Amino acid sequence: MIIGVFLRNFKTYSGINYIPLTNGNSFCGLVGNNGIGKSSVLEAFDCLFNGKPWNYNIVVKKRGLQASDPYIVPIYLLSTSQVSDKNIELFQAISDYIWNAEETEFLPQNRTHFKPFQKQRDILKNTETKDLLLIPLGLSYNSVPSFSIFNTRKFAEKTSKVTHLNEIQGENRFTDSDLKEYFLPLHKELKELFEYIYIPKDINLDDFTQLETKEIQSLMGKTLNEIVEKCVPPQNIQDINSRLNEFIASLSSILGDYSFRTPSDRQVNLKKNDVYKLIIDAYFKIRKLHKKEGERWLELNVLSSGEKQKAIIELTFQFLISNKSRANNLIIAIDEPESSLHMSACYDQFDKLFEISTFCSQLLFTTHWYGFIPTVDSGYVSVISKPDNQHHCDLVNIENYRESIKQSIKQTKGELPYDIRLKSLNDFVQSIITSLLSDEPYNWLICEGSSEKIYFEAYLSGIKKEKKLRIIPVGGAAEIKRIYNNLQVAYEDFRKEIKGKVILVSDTDAQLVQYPTKEEFTNLICRRIVNKDLERKTVLVKIDSNPVSPKTEIEDALNGRLFVETLKEFEKTHPELSDILSYVGDLTEESTYFALDDISRNQQKTLERFFEFKNNKFDFSKKYVEKMSDKYKVPEWIEDIKNLYYKDL
Repeated sequence: MIIGVFLRNFKTYSGINYIPLTNGNSFCGLVGNNGIGKSSVLEAFDCLFNGKPWNYNIVVKKRGLQASDPYIVPIYLLSTSQVSDKNIELFQAISDYIWNAEETEFLPQNRTHFKPFQKQRDILKNTETKDLLLIPLGLSYNSVPSFSIFNTRKFAEKTSKVTHLNEIQGENRFTDSDLKEYFLPLHKELKELFEYIYIPKDINLDDFTQLETKEIQSLMGKTLNEIVEKCVPPQNIQDINSRLNEFIASLSSILGDYSFRTPSDRQVNLKKNDVYKLIIDAYFKIRKLHKKEGERWLELNVLSSGEKQKAIIELTFQFLISNKSRANNLIIAIDEPESSLHMSACYDQFDKLFEISTFCSQLLFTTHWYGFIPTVDSGYVSVISKPDNQHHCDLVNIENYRESIKQSIKQTKGELPYDIRLKSLNDFVQSIITSLLSDEPYNWLICEGSSEKIYFEAYLSGIKKEKKLRIIPVGGAAEIKRIYNNLQVAYEDFRKEIKGKVILVSDTDAQLVQYPTKEEFTNLICRRIVNKDLERKTVLVKIDSNPVSPKTEIEDALNGRLFVETLKEFEKTHPELSDILSYVGDLTEESTYFALDDISRNQQKTLERFFEFKNNKFDFSKKYVEKMSDKYKVPEWIEDIKNLYYKDL
């Protein structure tokens, strides 16, 4: 897949720009204002992979091609098994350098471009990268291979050991002739690993849906020539030629000194491709895609713009699910898939797009509709803005998008565009309300954080598909309050039409976030988990109800026995846990808070520090759900949440 791209002087991008796309997920969106450069990214890949004409930035006209040096350089993330044995050593040398490059190795003017890539690379390093190659390789305007800012002295030193190029010319970097000789074969190999299908916003439907187009044949996983060849094997062409030649010879015998011949001495026979082209033109080219409406078949050209856009996505989806084994090399790029669609249709459109992303190597799309962000389970969004007339990109993790946005705002000191913060709430609420109104409505569970999502995903997996349940972490109780207040305003307008349910679940924090809720809104339910000492169990209460203590986080409300079994998995890396684990004996399956009520205050503090350390809270939740089985009882309060989705209040 492609995790990002360096663009220089291409279309709206002046100078060098790095656009991150993903940290490994195949569902990749680009959002931002009109004219910001979203479509430019998709067009750049179309130029690189499909040989389309380059659209240069205006600076090229002023400075000239050589001085402005436009280029398109994708950053590929590949497994070693994807590349050829012939080039693996050089690919490995490039990748080793990229994985370990440091800021000081770059020219001062390039360090600002290296930093966003470095941030993304360091996140990737937290995953298993042993057999993964990180390769920045594309082309300049003159078809010379380019590594963008990575063509440094140290890069040349590392890779020249493999290329056996003894002297590095120029500024201790590879020259154009060196790049062509040693790296053009690598670029061609990378390019051939993928088939890039680009669906622009203003695409001509006939240009895309005809069976003879490259795009449709890529989606089918076979060419029309291959299909026709099975019907008319080459041997049949030879037989036709033999019989036709016999006929011409018979005429010559009749005509004596006259004969039907071609102008050249060599008498041309029918070629296989000529015959196949005739068949394709006569049989396939006259067929156009139709959609069945009742008893009639309607040509797509009579449909509305929105229906046409929907048809393209559905066509892509159907081809891919029937061709899963051959779709893993496809990168599909779609410009504004929500164009001309009603909001209710937008929701289904993006749901379909997410499914498509699970079949192909990567799905790239641009959009102005932010409502998809909370409706999919995972993926990344690159938020493109242009403060001070310079492009800036923030990569947001959809899986915990509100937490990710909050972190980006903090890291950029509030510079993340206000637009995304506002739209991510408004479109979120609109997408939820819209999804509740359909005949087959979605249901929602809104929780505080990504670790809560992991527990709920595991415990509610049995009803997730049946109830079309979406579980969304939003980054804390304050965010849940904000979302609830916005939801209830919209809920009031559509109260009689709502069919699905939204349940919002908060922890009981030391600094409790309280707010009134409307219990008459039977499909909009807000609850707080709290441990009740007298009953020795975790219960669900209304947000502004008693009890308001003790402090109860989801870890306090898990199965106590399974909690301790999971904690043992961390004892080697966190030896301070040994004091707690050696103290506890056989445990009941009460909530953790009650199962561990005998540990000392110091031991409680140790446990709190453990969950506050780095990613322990998240890692613990992953390990906990891995160890879940039928031998461990499901907490009663989880069953209560499950029952709320079935209860007709």
